[in-house]
Amino acid sequence: MKFFRFLNVLRIFRNSIKYLYNPEIPFRYKLIPTFAFIYFIIPIDLLPELRILGIGLIDDFFIVYSALYWFDSLCKKYINKKEYIDTEYEVKDDKEEET
Repeated sequence: MKFFRFLNVLRIFRNSIKYLYNPEIPFRYKLIPTFAFIYFIIPIDLLPELRILGIGLIDDFFIVYSALYWFDSLCKKYINKKEYIDTEYEVKDDKEEET
């Protein structure tokens, strides 16, 4: 079961990279994973690594994963929303068509 969770992490990471290079995705959405990776790289943490032996890395990975998951879900909603075509239509009865 843990293997499938790991595959989910890989899928979200792969989709995030794909969405970052997709020109249809708005720039404001692309800021989410960018800030997450900046947080991961910058040494300011919620839980410093030196005080709590290695547990500080867990919050970094959790924040990056949460941001990528959020980014993935926003992009999927945005792409699905764009697939709908807004058109005007008119419903006619059979009697109206004959005249």
